[in-house]
Amino acid sequence: MKNHAFLFQVCALVALVLPAGVNAQQQGAPMKFSLQQAQDYAIVNNVNAKNSVLDLQLAHKKIWETTAIGLPQINAQGSYQHLFKVPMLSLGGTTTLETKLPDGSILTSGDIKNENVYLGFKASDPIALGVKDNTTLNIAVSQLIFSGEYLVGLQAAKVFYKISEQSQKKTELELKESVSNTYSLVLVLEQTKKTLEKSLDNLKKTLSDMQEMNRQGFIENTDVDQIELTSLNLTNGVNSLKRQVDASRDLLKFQLGLSFDTEIVLTDDLERTVGPMNLESVLAAKFNVENNIDYQIMNIQETVGTLNLKREKSTYLPSLAAVYSHTEKVNKPAFDFAPTDVFQLTMNIPLFSSGQRIVKVQQRRLELEKITNTKHDVANGLQLQYINARNEMTSAYEKFLNEKKNIELTSRIYDKTLIKYKEGLSSSLDLTNVQNQYLTSQSNYYNAMYSLITAKNKLDKLANNL
Repeated sequence: MKNHAFLFQVCALVALVLPAGVNAQQQGAPMKFSLQQAQDYAIVNNVNAKNSVLDLQLAHKKIWETTAIGLPQINAQGSYQHLFKVPMLSLGGTTTLETKLPDGSILTSGDIKNENVYLGFKASDPIALGVKDNTTLNIAVSQLIFSGEYLVGLQAAKVFYKISEQSQKKTELELKESVSNTYSLVLVLEQTKKTLEKSLDNLKKTLSDMQEMNRQGFIENTDVDQIELTSLNLTNGVNSLKRQVDASRDLLKFQLGLSFDTEIVLTDDLERTVGPMNLESVLAAKFNVENNIDYQIMNIQETVGTLNLKREKSTYLPSLAAVYSHTEKVNKPAFDFAPTDVFQLTMNIPLFSSGQRIVKVQQRRLELEKITNTKHDVANGLQLQYINARNEMTSAYEKFLNEKKNIELTSRIYDKTLIKYKEGLSSSLDLTNVQNQYLTSQSNYYNAMYSLITAKNKLDKLANNL
């Protein structure tokens, strides 16, 4: 039927989200959900909700990662060295006094004569400047004492965590709205199906009576054929709604993070869902843009822009770091001038960057101005969205009340026309038209009810009341 056209769009959405192949699971006991229980279950088990929790955990780890940069760092290093040729250092030799005869023999000291005295030179052993194989162990402890960029980066890491928190809240808010809409859609489709099935049963009973009247010659075959045609069309509508109910249930299971083989039972009643709605209280409530999740995210983005500007300004400040290192060698050479313990202070003072730093500061300032402008625009846009959503809910509520009255009217018209038809005062075409009018009013009523629910959800999402 034409009035169910919007429901077929949901079926198309389900077709997109259904995977090509789903592993069958053993059929268990049906899971019962009220609307609140379905929303709570989805927040824990939906894939997007799970990922938002993981993002929050990642942001928490990022804070510690950034914090650890400014904490003491200890590194150990081991190395092995092999020298194919060890360098040697020679310090010369010693001078000796020898007395030799011309034939080369050495005389005793008592026989020494001046002309037979000779000076001699004896070379000393060279000194090795290294060892052939050596293993060196080094331990270094470093500590960042002051860095403007580090301090700003630490603040930015905490803001990044807040962004993840807000993203998680937005995911939950959107998920609650989606689950509520789909939950209500299932109830609407099931109620519509029940109404059509009841109408079909009544129509089949009427058709049976008319067939009997036709056999007795009270009515023509055309009248019977007209009612039978209406019955077939209504049967097609019931079968179509059954498939739509299954599709909307699969969509709800997908949002809940359930297997498509899981049987679910919805315990909330459609009439009770709409019943508590008070239009006057909704219209009387004032919209506070500060409560809107999108505006809260814009606030955090503005903070990020401020920190980016602050970080660029911090590049003008010097940085100071300290390092202590201790080195041990397994095989030390005879002469080793390398120090074992070293303490070092390093200060980096930015002096001149040809205008690069000041240009970066100007860029961050312009970016912050853009974010501020966007924030004001988002605030105005949210105000407009709330006004439109409130008007949409007002229209949906008025239509819902009108369609509720239409059901009562078309129901009375149908009952009277059926009596007239049986008494021969009305034609089969009149009965068919009245039947279609009654079914259309039923469909419009449930469609209006669904529109009212989705309009209320949209309004609550803007006000962060879901």
